[in-house]
Amino acid sequence: MRRFPTRDEIIGLIADADALITERSGAIDGDIIAAGKNLKLIQRIGSLYYDIDLAAARQRQIAVAVRPIRSVIAVAEQMMMEMLDVLRRVMPLQQVVRMPPETFKLSAPLKPGDAPTEQPFTPRRTNEDVFAFNWSRQTKVGLLYRKTVGILGFGEIGAELSRRLANWECRIVYSKRARLPPETEQQLGISYRGQEDLLRESDIVVCLLPYFPETDQWLNAARIGMMKRGAILCEAGSGSVVDESAVADAIRSGHLAGAAFDTYEWEPLKQDNPLLALANSDPTANIVLTPHIGSCNDIPRSEFPEFYTNAVHAMNGEPLERRVA
Repeated sequence: MRRFPTRDEIIGLIADADALITERSGAIDGDIIAAGKNLKLIQRIGSLYYDIDLAAARQRQIAVAVRPIRSVIAVAEQMMMEMLDVLRRVMPLQQVVRMPPETFKLSAPLKPGDAPTEQPFTPRRTNEDVFAFNWSRQTKVGLLYRKTVGILGFGEIGAELSRRLANWECRIVYSKRARLPPETEQQLGISYRGQEDLLRESDIVVCLLPYFPETDQWLNAARIGMMKRGAILCEAGSGSVVDESAVADAIRSGHLAGAAFDTYEWEPLKQDNPLLALANSDPTANIVLTPHIGSCNDIPRSEFPEFYTNAVHAMNGEPLERRVA
């Protein structure tokens, strides 16, 4: 097992290997594949395989398979929840359902010539003919359907998120330090954009950027100002990439329609966090905050043993799971 091996190191180690199990730490090219004289399987941990030379593997009759990562899928599902929660204004509407019915007004039946009047709602038991659709008269509840979603920082989480967004007919743009191959973009239904173009174009910005010195507070007030008025922000990358005070100010001013965060500059969440302060002071603020639980899932056992399942199958001549070549 090696962490961040060089290409030459892999070539030196692979000669006697029956299986190569790899995360995305560099291309598995024709020279590496040729060096694996006994290779029967190249197993990718993750769902992306654009950096594996499939043609070289097929020529050597070496199987290639992928293995989606459960914790990555969990973060993608978390992002779907965050987008929907903000679009559907779940947090502010929690306050609405707690309000007494007399708070809301019902337009009284009018006859020609009557002056418009309103009266308090009187709750009635619902049936097929009796209901009070949108009794609080909400006008800003949105849809995810056909929105333009921009993904800042695109890896395994971005890929899993894109697959889910495709079923909502979303238009997906992404940014990444090295652009993906055209065939991978086509498979995932995504289009490349520079970071600032992505901010200007997206209805929803999903920030998955990792932390580096150059990304510290990268999403600042100036860049938030580039986003569409009424756009929303969902954050699950490194918390220190985002200027949380600038996000709170943008929500307060109405420039952003809302935001959802699962990661923060300081964790556990400090009580003076500007997003938490805004959510606590203004029940109508459209803010969703969760305690960095994106990768949590309901399977108690480790998924690591599953990464070796195909290696065992390959040794025993059994069918492989999620084979791509």
